[in-house]
Amino acid sequence: MKKIKKLLTMALTLAVCVTSYYTPTLAATNVTYVGKIYSEVTDAGESVSKLVINFGDARKVTGVDKDTFTVHAKASTDRIRKGTTVTSYGDYDIDRKIVKVETDGQYVTIYFDESEGATLAYLSSARNYPVDLTYTIKQNKPIILSDENGIVIDEAYTANYTTNNSVINAETAKFQSVKVENGINYQYYDAGNSDSLIVWFHGNGEGDYLSSGNNVAQMLGNRGTVAWATNETQAVFGGAHVMAFQAPDTWYNAQKDDLLKKAYNEINEVIKAKNIDPEKIYISGGSAGGYMTTRMLIAYPDLFKAAMISCPALDVATERGGETPTDAELSSLKNSDTAIWLVQGETDSSVKTEDCSVRLFNILTEGQELTKTEYKQDLNSDFTTSETKDGKYKLSLYETVEVQSETGEKSNKLEFAEDYNQDGINSLVQYNDHWSWIYTLNNNPKDKNGVSIMNWAASYGNVAK
Repeated sequence: MKKIKKLLTMALTLAVCVTSYYTPTLAATNVTYVGKIYSEVTDAGESVSKLVINFGDARKVTGVDKDTFTVHAKASTDRIRKGTTVTSYGDYDIDRKIVKVETDGQYVTIYFDESEGATLAYLSSARNYPVDLTYTIKQNKPIILSDENGIVIDEAYTANYTTNNSVINAETAKFQSVKVENGINYQYYDAGNSDSLIVWFHGNGEGDYLSSGNNVAQMLGNRGTVAWATNETQAVFGGAHVMAFQAPDTWYNAQKDDLLKKAYNEINEVIKAKNIDPEKIYISGGSAGGYMTTRMLIAYPDLFKAAMISCPALDVATERGGETPTDAELSSLKNSDTAIWLVQGETDSSVKTEDCSVRLFNILTEGQELTKTEYKQDLNSDFTTSETKDGKYKLSLYETVEVQSETGEKSNKLEFAEDYNQDGINSLVQYNDHWSWIYTLNNNPKDKNGVSIMNWAASYGNVAK
């Protein structure tokens, strides 16, 4: 039986301003220790995952458990919302739930439940924006402080604590922010001498807000940026540069704001600078980014060898300022060498599956023989992949389940395997049925041969060469 964990709503973005203070309840020494704050980008966005306190060289700390410290977190978007009527759905003022504590010599590491502690907040203006974050560390009971040889210095040690005013994230540190005047900003991962390139277009919530030029929401809102630079993904592609664009506002403005040409020009700059093999250029996008990806394929039909598109927001494009692609435009993609794998939930409460991924797939595969393969999964939703005989076009549809809230409201959900309590065991989490990009970014979709979506894209490019 699947164990369902409740997950607090998390929306996301960047530049986190961290301050802290300490209100002692114990007689403390005059020593103040700095707690370093670390985060991880989860499937639902960046969360502060742990705090590490260094008690100094030649010291050992013992006698620490989950009740030794209270760590309080306050997240606010008051500064960016000042003078507006915008509401934040992601501000919080909480004691973080501590799931475990580890000691290693001079270090104490406090781990948090990652279903809370987001570094982004979703605003009523439909954007994820970085919060101002304040962390407070309070020691509740004494600990044992020893020297490096284990000789006890103080068996009832207390101290003062602060934080170092920054959030450390090993995955986002791999990227560099590139800001382009009169162009499109992007996050860039430099893969050294690699001759491959992956381009990612984020969803609508991660676009820039009020021309802030933050250029981080697309990296922190979900794993849409960092997933391409993991060791696992890089191994699949044999090393690949990554460009993760941030829309100046929304990708629905792709045509009227000339975003297609701007993205094309910036991609070509990287192609030239890094000597990218034209047979090893890949593109991916989700939701509004799936719309932008589709528009890029229509505008530049032979630029990319393979496309991985999740829940492309084709049906709502016109009403949101864009242009829903015509049948003729989508049919023109059949004349391109680009292979396409589409992913979506069987239901999608944001963009209709039948009018988006299924519509595009049906146009691409009209008159062709198709095969279907069903995959059962323990925690992640089951799915079915349909594909053409030559493997050029594929569609993976994930099953959704109907759930009823405490208020009696019914909705459809996709199911995912997550480890938010950091115990090494995945549990079932249910998200909105629109969030199918999570499967793509975790390389979960498979074809009839058991080949995963990223491996297919990488192999398709190599074979085509």
